Amino acid sequence: MILLLLLVLGLSYGMDLKTAIDKAVSSHPSIRALEEELKGFEGRSITYRSYLNPTVGVEVGNFGTSKDGVSSNPVYRVSYSQPLLIYPIGKLSKEVVRYETEAFKERISQEKNTLRGEVYSAFYSVLYRKELLNIAQENYRISQDLYKFTKKLFELGEITKLELFRVERELDLAKTELELANTDLRNALQRLSFLVGEEVRDVEGSLQDLPPMKEINPENLPQVKQYEYMIRSAKANIDLEKTLAKPQVSVEAIGEKVSQHEYGARVALSATLPLFYKREGEIIQLSARVRSLESYRSLELKRAKSEYERLLSRYEALKREINNVESFMIPKLREELSLALKSYRLRTITSLELSDTKRRYLQLLRYRADLLMQAHEEYARYLSLGGEL
Repeated sequence: MILLLLLVLGLSYGMDLKTAIDKAVSSHPSIRALEEELKGFEGRSITYRSYLNPTVGVEVGNFGTSKDGVSSNPVYRVSYSQPLLIYPIGKLSKEVVRYETEAFKERISQEKNTLRGEVYSAFYSVLYRKELLNIAQENYRISQDLYKFTKKLFELGEITKLELFRVERELDLAKTELELANTDLRNALQRLSFLVGEEVRDVEGSLQDLPPMKEINPENLPQVKQYEYMIRSAKANIDLEKTLAKPQVSVEAIGEKVSQHEYGARVALSATLPLFYKREGEIIQLSARVRSLESYRSLELKRAKSEYERLLSRYEALKREINNVESFMIPKLREELSLALKSYRLRTITSLELSDTKRRYLQLLRYRADLLMQAHEEYARYLSLGGEL
């Protein structure tokens, strides 16, 4: 019984915005691909160990002056060379990878913000299409009532056939508009379903819901923080290259044949001498990359601040215009339409005058819906930028 009730409730109510965003963020292929790529950074943190790989050497055989046979003493010399980790190469390598990992996490956060904006836009596109469908239904209902009334007048001989044809044409146009509105709604639901990862048959919410735009601190945006971590990674990489430019020390153990039946052992200490090249090329490249990333970070910071101010300004302007339309213009035109319908039935105005009043009323309803959708598009860009819902 409980399962049946839950099934009925699930079929009765559509998907809300929060559920749609959560489902998209948790299941979208682009996010999953980036999260899998993130796991690869774990392997980068241990690549420095390749520096510790030892070298083993074995020499066999003899020279022409030796009287010993190869079979009696086949091994002439054995060596084992082990690099010594006397510098903090491992620590610096892990630090480089740690900053790279954090930068990549910020990239994932940015991708999630972009996806949230896309889902928000798709969600309200469905509500926008539903609103246009309601307007089309209202237009069809009014046109149908007018046609029935006009047809009776024609049958009574009070109007010409030309006027009846005009009303019939308006009814046909209203029917076509209604069919197109239904198609557009289905297409909007398909787009939302693609982003969410499952079929969405309906949504919960209202096109009139306009959430406030909260203040954004550009310093905390993922696209800005990503550059910060990339700069830190490049600087840590410079320290690593400077460390690798120092003499690298190795210890070597040698076992060598000294007589027919005896072997001797030696220990050697060796070091590289970076006399001609001290990794200057890598350091120059990394230093240039740091300066480049700092410039990009500064540019991204300015862009984010400017974009937020632009979005907020336009969003508030749209809200003011929507309020003006809903509070003053629509009530006035609705009253005009009601009066025009009564006047037409009383035969004090023509069908052409009524059609013009109806057209202006429906046009205003569509204008309000367009304004609301424009406001939601701006809010979707705000979410993509890094704003909070």
